[in-house]
Amino acid sequence: MNYEVYGPYMPVIMMVVFFALFAWVLHPKNKSKYDDAANMPLNEPEDELDTKASNGRIEK
Repeated sequence: MNYEVYGPYMPVIMMVVFFALFAWVLHPKNKSKYDDAANMPLNEPEDELDTKASNGRIEK
């Protein structure tokens, strides 16, 4: 079995995988997981923010 046997089917296999991943990402049950991941950088705790440091480091 080499590329000459499976080669003509590779574009079809890649297209099926692409559409399967596309449908999985857009499925409504996954929306909450992706929304939580997208908002993760904005949900930092207030006590870790240091407004005195100009370089973003937290000094102890």
